[in-house]
Amino acid sequence: EGVPTTLLNNRSTRSCCIRILLPRPGVSRLVVLSLSSSLALLLLYSSLNGPQSPSALHQVFLHFRHVRSYPLLRRPRCCLLHPPNSKFNPGPSHPRPNPWSLYPDSNHDIEASPILLLLAIKSHPANSDRRAAIRATWGREREWRGQGVRRVFLLGLGRDRGEEGGDPDVGEESERYGDILQWEFRESFFNVTLKEVLFWNWFHQECSTTVLYILKGDDDVYVDVERVVGFLQNRETGMRREEEGETEIGGETLIRGGRGMRRGQKGETEIGGERGMRRGTEMKRVIGPGATREGGAGRERGTEGGRGRGTEGGAGRERGTGSPQPLYMGRIFVETYPVRIWWNKYYVPYSLYLGPYPPYAGGGGYLLSRDALSLLLHASTRVPLFPIDDAYVGMVAQAANLSARNHPGFMPVEYSPSRHPCHYLNSIMVLHKLLPTDLLHLWSFLQTQVHSCRDSAQDGLTLARANSPG
Repeated sequence: EGVPTTLLNNRSTRSCCIRILLPRPGVSRLVVLSLSSSLALLLLYSSLNGPQSPSALHQVFLHFRHVRSYPLLRRPRCCLLHPPNSKFNPGPSHPRPNPWSLYPDSNHDIEASPILLLLAIKSHPANSDRRAAIRATWGREREWRGQGVRRVFLLGLGRDRGEEGGDPDVGEESERYGDILQWEFRESFFNVTLKEVLFWNWFHQECSTTVLYILKGDDDVYVDVERVVGFLQNRETGMRREEEGETEIGGETLIRGGRGMRRGQKGETEIGGERGMRRGTEMKRVIGPGATREGGAGRERGTEGGRGRGTEGGAGRERGTGSPQPLYMGRIFVETYPVRIWWNKYYVPYSLYLGPYPPYAGGGGYLLSRDALSLLLHASTRVPLFPIDDAYVGMVAQAANLSARNHPGFMPVEYSPSRHPCHYLNSIMVLHKLLPTDLLHLWSFLQTQVHSCRDSAQDGLTLARANSPG
């Protein structure tokens, strides 16, 4: 009452306009759904009809992939003896001074011990902070029950040698620590495969008589070296036994000779060949002609980015006698296909590869025995280089008739700062995706507060760490 008619009419007009401009909730949902569907169809169309020929990076890779000889710029001191020159020498001969004479301050007790494990870490010249964090934590060189653990970082060139002095910081690192293995090729994502093959050649020449096992990893991982060494030492102890019957081999299941069959319980599974089938709760994998492996209660798990599935399976025992099988072990991906989305980092055009990848270990971290590495080296001469390094190792392993063995301790999860460190302690051998600050934080917790983890105490980890060297 008393309100002018004109003002009432203006208010009515405004509310009507607002109702027209702001659609009802049901209409809004339809608009969002329509836009989402259109975007999804557009992305699908782009991925299916995008460039299926090799990209510019692929073309560069294909142009140079036949080149497997690059000079060594820096050689580490991690291996004690130098075996005779091999026919697999990839490049020109280089002088080989005694590596220990270059480092007079080295620990002679460590020098004299046999080497059980070589930590071979793929890195980039620019990642000096990651290498420093590894040296200060899990990558320290030490002895475990009289057997040595050594490290080496695998590098290419971050910059051309003539460009502002190349990588001067790497030169200083090499002089100070003696743990840099660097070749004269330019670092790139596709050249990680080249680094793999060059490392196999170098190891065959420099370390094959002194090192028993190799853990290949990235420079953003944490490795429970104590757990890995315990696994390997149990394996070595088991292989030295010549008695008949069942022998425990550090949670690993092997079959020797003939048509043997393996039944696992809670450790690792062996995977090979190209086909498999599932029966109930058991997963069976065909390893090769006449040999079958079973992993009890195995389960398949999805992986990130659509790259494939991993498997987890059984613990095991060894039956029979004979030569031990070479070890190629990690988180094994099976029945995976190349990524065909052309803008993806892992994109592989159809012209470069068809069909599924053979079983392969995730490149973040996996174990090799020296005889397995020798098999890979020989077979690699028959397999052209491939831009995805871990898939390439699987291809070469298939050519070498080398079975891939899955172990649930290798990268079962990725590190997250939001999780409590106790979450990672019970059974993990290799943990992926850590920044240097994450690694230092996790290591500090392990050294000072591990007793607070009840699960770790139940697993005996607290006592083991209290008695461990260093």
